[in-house]
Amino acid sequence: MKSSPIPILCASALATMIAAGLSHWWSVNQFVAAVGSGTPVTIQPLPESKPAPQAPPKPAAKPEPAVAKTPAPSPDKSQQEFYEALIAKMSTLQNQNRDLLDQLAETNRDLMKLEFRVDTHSESFRPLPVTEERQETSFENESGVLPPRAEPVDLPTFE
Repeated sequence: MKSSPIPILCASALATMIAAGLSHWWSVNQFVAAVGSGTPVTIQPLPESKPAPQAPPKPAAKPEPAVAKTPAPSPDKSQQEFYEALIAKMSTLQNQNRDLLDQLAETNRDLMKLEFRVDTHSESFRPLPVTEERQETSFENESGVLPPRAEPVDLPTFE
């Protein structure tokens, strides 16, 4: 049996993609479980490609007690003014968006009520020419308006 490189490459690519997907699912599942349990989550940096020179080992030190988080420094006056101005602009944009949505709703209601009427007494009105003879469009006697279906062609098989 002769093995072809294309199926081998496809199978290895599929196996690699499945392994990557399972690895991602596993890490996300662990992260969700850690966040749900309320324990602090630490993200470890990826290892460097070149190992750094190692320092001589230090003697074992006593573990330090957990340090409480310090509150973030309060923003200075210019940052506070910037954020207040930004919030004010966002609220005006929200109000404008609401007004535009109301106008759009009114326009839609007006369009739904719109009726077209033809002024038949106007001199520019010209009705379409209509003949008393009508074409037969029933499908009872004929095959219809479409041409007949083409006959299927059987292709030769190479066995």
